[in-house]
Amino acid sequence: MAYIGGARVSGCVFCDRAQSDDDRASLILHRGERCFVIMNLYPYSTGHAMIVPYRHVADPEELPVETLCEMGELLPVCVSHARRTLGCEGFNIGMNLGNVAGAGIADHLHEHIVPRWVGDANFMPILASTTVMPELLPTTYAKLRAEFERGQFDRLRLVVLDPDARRVLVDPRNHRFPGALLKREEAAWRSGVEALREFGVLAHVVDWAGAPSTRASKPAALLMQSRSESVESPLAWIEIAELQSLPLDEADREIAARLHDPALIAEPS
Repeated sequence: MAYIGGARVSGCVFCDRAQSDDDRASLILHRGERCFVIMNLYPYSTGHAMIVPYRHVADPEELPVETLCEMGELLPVCVSHARRTLGCEGFNIGMNLGNVAGAGIADHLHEHIVPRWVGDANFMPILASTTVMPELLPTTYAKLRAEFERGQFDRLRLVVLDPDARRVLVDPRNHRFPGALLKREEAAWRSGVEALREFGVLAHVVDWAGAPSTRASKPAALLMQSRSESVESPLAWIEIAELQSLPLDEADREIAARLHDPALIAEPS
């Protein structure tokens, strides 16, 4: 209901999001020098992202060539990350310039990248005026954000909640969250799921647990939730309230502090 009944904001959504320090809340996946990549809050399809220049212009002829080149360079990156992360079979890519062309935000140019699957839309948008979304936006954001950040890190931190979202998995030998080595041809989030299977943990991605800002040089981290309380040694369940008393490293302490944020853990999913 928060998604479909949220209050509309005044001003330019893209400019407001670009000026925010909380990229997770703003659904910003990547920040370049002249452009950024953001997910659509009201997507046509799962993983619907947009390449947006920081400069507030309505038409491509108003952009300097350097910005247009960066948009062009980001396009294959977005396609590659979406294909590996979501397993999509095709894309709709393009711009709507002007209200008459169907631009939802006509004053600020942006390029749509919409993943597609065979039979994804079916009759729903035509006959039922309904978009089919198989997973929540925070989950898709976390998967794509991990893929965008895999260039900085070869490991992924895994912050795993129990089914009631009251405890979290920790390695008591070094007081750290478990991690996963990223495999070259495998989506980052899948590497995390497979790493947990080795400890007998079946978990799914819930949200992004790493640094909110894409500017931060912090390790990538996924918030996940286990389907059961079973776990094999050496991992152990620790109450979230007890995390602050452990000798965690700086990055893990920041993650642990955010686990008390109601916006990150609203309720067990």
